[in-house]
Amino acid sequence: MSLAGTQNRLELPESLRTQLRNYRRRVWTVKMAEAVFAAAFGVVAAFLLMFVLDRVWDTPGWPRVALFVVAAFACAIVPLWLYRWVARNRRFDQLARLLARKHPHFGDQLLGVIELVHSDSEQTRSRALCEAAVLQVTDDAGKRDLNAAVPNPRHRIWAWLAAVPATAALVLFLLFPAAASNAWSRLMAPWRPIPRYTFAAIRPLPDHLVVPHGEPFTAEAKLAAGTAWRPVRGEARLDGQGAVSALLRDDLYAFDLPAMIAPGPLEVRVGDWLQRVRVEPTLRPELTSIVANVALPKYLGRPEPLHKDVRGGSVSLVKGSEATFAVTASRNLSSARVDGQGRTPSGSTVASPLMVVDGPRNLEFQWKDQYGLEGKAPFTLAVNGRDDEPPTVSCENMPRNKVILDTELLAFKVHVQDDFGIKRVGLEWHGVESPLIASPAAGEQILAAGGNDKENLDLNGTFTAKTLGIEPQPINVRVFAEDFLPGRARAYSPTYTFYVLNAEQHAIWIAEQLSKWHRQSLEVRDRELQLYETNKQLRDLTADDLDRPETRKKVESQAAAERANGRRLSMLVGSGEDLVKQASRNPEIGVGHLERWAEMLQVLKDISTNRMPSVADLLKEAAQAPSLAANSTGNKAPMAGQVRAAGAGAPSEPKKTNAAPSAVPAVVDMESSQNSPTKKPIPPAPPGGSPKPRLTLAQTTLMGKGSATPPPPPPPAAEKVDEAVNAQRDLLAEFEKIADELNRVLANLEGSTLVKRLKAASRVQLKIGGRLGDFVGDAFGLPASRITDAAAKELVTLADQEAKGSQNVSVIMDDLQAYFERRQLVQFKAVLDEMKKEDVIGGLRQIGDDLKKEQGMSIAQCEFWSDSLDRWAEDLVDPACKGTCPGSKSKSSLPPSIVLEVLQILEGEVNLREETRVAEQAKPALVPSDYSTQAGKLSGTQKELSDRVEKVTGKIRELPDAEQEFAYEIALLGQVGSVMDDATGILLKPETGNPAVAAETEAIELLLKSKRINPKGGGGGGSSPGGGGTGTTQDSALALLGVGLNEKEVKEDRGVSQATGDSGPSLPEEFRAGLDEYFNRLDRAPAGR
Repeated sequence: MSLAGTQNRLELPESLRTQLRNYRRRVWTVKMAEAVFAAAFGVVAAFLLMFVLDRVWDTPGWPRVALFVVAAFACAIVPLWLYRWVARNRRFDQLARLLARKHPHFGDQLLGVIELVHSDSEQTRSRALCEAAVLQVTDDAGKRDLNAAVPNPRHRIWAWLAAVPATAALVLFLLFPAAASNAWSRLMAPWRPIPRYTFAAIRPLPDHLVVPHGEPFTAEAKLAAGTAWRPVRGEARLDGQGAVSALLRDDLYAFDLPAMIAPGPLEVRVGDWLQRVRVEPTLRPELTSIVANVALPKYLGRPEPLHKDVRGGSVSLVKGSEATFAVTASRNLSSARVDGQGRTPSGSTVASPLMVVDGPRNLEFQWKDQYGLEGKAPFTLAVNGRDDEPPTVSCENMPRNKVILDTELLAFKVHVQDDFGIKRVGLEWHGVESPLIASPAAGEQILAAGGNDKENLDLNGTFTAKTLGIEPQPINVRVFAEDFLPGRARAYSPTYTFYVLNAEQHAIWIAEQLSKWHRQSLEVRDRELQLYETNKQLRDLTADDLDRPETRKKVESQAAAERANGRRLSMLVGSGEDLVKQASRNPEIGVGHLERWAEMLQVLKDISTNRMPSVADLLKEAAQAPSLAANSTGNKAPMAGQVRAAGAGAPSEPKKTNAAPSAVPAVVDMESSQNSPTKKPIPPAPPGGSPKPRLTLAQTTLMGKGSATPPPPPPPAAEKVDEAVNAQRDLLAEFEKIADELNRVLANLEGSTLVKRLKAASRVQLKIGGRLGDFVGDAFGLPASRITDAAAKELVTLADQEAKGSQNVSVIMDDLQAYFERRQLVQFKAVLDEMKKEDVIGGLRQIGDDLKKEQGMSIAQCEFWSDSLDRWAEDLVDPACKGTCPGSKSKSSLPPSIVLEVLQILEGEVNLREETRVAEQAKPALVPSDYSTQAGKLSGTQKELSDRVEKVTGKIRELPDAEQEFAYEIALLGQVGSVMDDATGILLKPETGNPAVAAETEAIELLLKSKRINPKGGGGGGSSPGGGGTGTTQDSALALLGVGLNEKEVKEDRGVSQATGDSGPSLPEEFRAGLDEYFNRLDRAPAGR
């Protein structure tokens, strides 16, 4: 192609090009408008549909995604249309093809012209034709409206379709901007959890609602602030059940729903608001533990806290304590309140604030678990503040009233209890006020130290007046305990009154008690005599009279009375042994008196435990012996039938009598038996008597095997009664012999005690004179008006004591007179006559009248009468053997005095061991110096006992053939002395623990070997009076006291139906014995306790 040709190329006219450009702009405008309106319609329609769906329900994700996809596809039309109608319709040839859709002929011509213009070859070949063609198409195009040739224009339709929903959407945005915006947001971001907007705005419910298991519950829906709609009613539907409605009250819908025991869905609808909740029935949180953490007051000395389980709902704490209370629930807690104050839980536990216990107070606990469940009811804990209680003290083996020797040891047990620790325990004593005692005893002794953690103490205690430095006098003793409360007074046990006596006073008291005991023994003898006379009358009755029921009943009553009298004597022997044991502690009482008294007690013991029960047994057998007419035909019950037994014997004609039968008739059919009789005796019939007779149906009875040899019949009642009377006569003779000996011993004791009583009266006068001398300076020579009140009061008291002293001397003179009339001893007569001649009673009474105004003369008179009474006591001589040791019963036996001395040493060693234990027990509460002093005293006591053992050994060596007869005893006591010396050294260290107790125990065991003598000798009486003294024992009766061994004593129940009396209900034997023991102890209580 030439250049010139190229420069003269044919082109489309400008008018045509303009027209085509306008057409292109029109197509673009119309089609893009269609795209925009269609996209807007799709988006707005999706929005409106989302808005509508959100008003009906909470549109889930998949519809939101679907609507989003629809809107996205609608928006995708714009780029699609941009590509289809803009990008593909930019050139004129593309426009010509587009026009060909509407105007095919014109479009083809226009396309051909455009191709000619762009074809150089065609223009070269015929330019004129090309120009003509271009002009023709241009003219034709000028005649046409190409804008109308836009293919299928729908922009107006899409405009209207988009305008309607857009208007609706605009209205929604104007009226409900929040709801429209929420719907638009949920449409544009379906993947985001955008909450649905509702006109009825309700605070969201949890996805899982935990409710109480098996309990009706309430689901609450509360309107949110700024809600656009406030429906009057809401509905809830539980697990497919019927709808439950609730009215709006205070912006709250409360749905009362039924109980659930299994999980299920809950649908709540309020207006356009709807929510589905999973309901989980769960048990309420329960408290599993309530623990009090207590810090006790500091004065208690317990720094470690106490932990108490208080699930019972109440706790008592000592005042001043600091406490917190921790409650633990069955699951983790979200919140808790204590007394209305919020507390932060720690897991499942919540603790109360620290509180000081000063009185009663209630704490209320409320809790809510992690699921929002509360406890069924608040827990109320009652906290009681109580005072620190004082200790409680109790004693065992401590008599309330007792007469004791000043050297006698009382061992007792102390039980102390306190709520928060015992500080120390001790013994406190105070003498009873008396004008004859210048300074009443007062003091205390620590028994043991306690501790902050010692709430219970079981202690051993001992009391020995002489060891504690207490003079003979009445004294009140109490055990005290202290706790750790500052300023707290001591807690005391009940008061125990001891009458501390010296050896002389104790001897007088023993004589008085033995005299009372003697009178009681005579009462037993008199009762036995009465029973004996009645038994003789029964013996004189004929056999027929003895067979009478009333006589049998009387014999049985005699048997019961005999047994009761035997028990009374047995108890009397026990009290007599106690008195002899007390007397054996007193060196002022002669060993001879004690030995004779102990021998008589052994005989009485045999009578009470063997011979009197034997008499009772014989009487009982007499009461139960068969009657003489036991085998007579009697009034038997009539029988109908046949008796075929071979041993039945020949029938006899029945006796004709007019008396009605007393027994019930029987129908019998007895068959015979050819078996040989057995050689074994037939066992006796069971006790209880025959059953009540009754008429029954006929029975066939087989004859059993009879006994080959029938047992001999028991002796008749008369023989048993005769045997009982003879045995009773023998024991009464023995009793009379003992009674005479008792009279002699008692008379000897009375004689010796008269000396002691005169000596005691002499000392009383000396004490009164001494008291007058103590304050004579305040009253001597002064008129009564100028004497001080204290001195005047003391004078009145001494005058009363002088009056009592004159009465005491009067009683002594009466006893002297009675004793002389019985014994006719010259010494007693001479002393009695001199006392009457001197008018001692009048002189003492005169002193009582004169000492208020003539104190100096009264002092001289008191000293005169004191000397006179002492002289008269010296003039009295013990009429018998003065209670000296009677000597050995045989060459191979020890004298009673040595036996008694060994027993006293044994008792002293046992007492020393108890005191050693108490000293070790009190060691923590004593300072070292006090402990050493106390251990030194114990060592001194042990040394004294060792010296006594040495003296006893010397006395044994002085006996004839001692090395041969008593080699064992001498060697044994030598071992005892060696062990005691070891114990003395141990105590002196000082050491009161196990080593000392072990050495003392070894000495006790060795001494017990020396006490084990043969108790099988001797015996009771026999058929002749005094036969009980024919035993073979050569041992001292003192050593036999309390051995508790009597092989002949029968202890089984003898079945006596009644102890005393002739009528009334019968008591078992063991009950009667217990009652007798009880009343017997009451009777003898004044004798020693």
